[in-house]
Amino acid sequence: MLRPVIVVGTIVMLLADSTTPYVDLSTTAGWILWLAPYLPLLALLFGAVPGVAVWFASYAAIIVLGAPSSAFVGTIFSNVIVVALGTFLLPRRAAIGFACAIPVTMLGAFIRNPASGLALTLVGILALMSAAAGLSLNTFRSRHEQSAERVRDLEREQQRVREEERTRLAYELHDIVAHDVTVIAMQARRAEFVDDAEKTARILDGIGRAAQQTLLDLRSLVALLRDGHDEASVSGDPSNDVTDERDLSRATPSDGQTTSAVGLMHDLDGVIAALTQAGFAVALSVEGETSRIPTSVRHALRRTIRELGTNILKHADPANDVEVVLAVEGEHVTLGSTNSIASGLPVMSSRTGLEAMRARCEVFGGSVEATSEDGRWTTSMSIPLEGLSAVRR
Repeated sequence: MLRPVIVVGTIVMLLADSTTPYVDLSTTAGWILWLAPYLPLLALLFGAVPGVAVWFASYAAIIVLGAPSSAFVGTIFSNVIVVALGTFLLPRRAAIGFACAIPVTMLGAFIRNPASGLALTLVGILALMSAAAGLSLNTFRSRHEQSAERVRDLEREQQRVREEERTRLAYELHDIVAHDVTVIAMQARRAEFVDDAEKTARILDGIGRAAQQTLLDLRSLVALLRDGHDEASVSGDPSNDVTDERDLSRATPSDGQTTSAVGLMHDLDGVIAALTQAGFAVALSVEGETSRIPTSVRHALRRTIRELGTNILKHADPANDVEVVLAVEGEHVTLGSTNSIASGLPVMSSRTGLEAMRARCEVFGGSVEATSEDGRWTTSMSIPLEGLSAVRR
């Protein structure tokens, strides 16, 4: 809408000035003095920078040619529009610089032609008023753009947080549910080939206990998401009422936390027992003082222990031995497993196990390695006992 107004206004003003006595179109200088005031308007159609640049060039031409007072008065219409829009559209610093250059330009014109002092004063005042209006609008625009950018930054940050939260919840669900569901699937598969009623009863009992544990874990996750509920009261798991460290050996934490070295060993024994019940021959090796492992690292190990057990249930060959190692050596704790790779079709995998292990391990400055050699699959996780501080020394 503004472009047609500028074009029409420029044409009208040019035609009007062509009839005035001070315009002499018989000379080149006359043509320049006639067109110069309005060229910035036409240049403004291509942007604020071209408009301001041509504004300076036009005034330079008028000053050099020693234009009369009437020529400066003829720039008022152009000045109001070019100065106002220029100071509004230019970046703030450039707009302030343009506004400051206006009185300097008028002073140069006055030095060149002192007789035009009154006309230059009028032109300068109107130009500075236009600049003040443009700068005010520029300030409003800048604040609006900054506010819009902050909103976009907040939206991007919220999106990033949501994506991280979805990833964390995916890991939590995988860690909590995958192990017990895999146990259920493997036990149900075994039950298909067992004719002994007593063995079938034990398998069904194992399936029932695994299903109950899965339900408790899911309730604990729901309590965690509610943020403020006591997980022990929600889960109803009597093991959460354990207060003595010695009693942890008889309880399985279902709240996703391992609070002691004894509890960590109980988690490890529970996974080994599940593997043994599923038909695996497991050789467990524990080296070093597990009491040296910090609580936060024990929590990561607890999740990794279940993940290792889940992967063994899914992908290992029950006909061959499985080795599980927990070693506290020097400044690191290492947890790993080695097993033969089953030749049959494994239980469906979400392929998030190793990814979750790596993400959990990297928090503490550790590393995860998974290798296959001679039909044996080895997974090993190593974490500094003092977390990231040990790595940064």
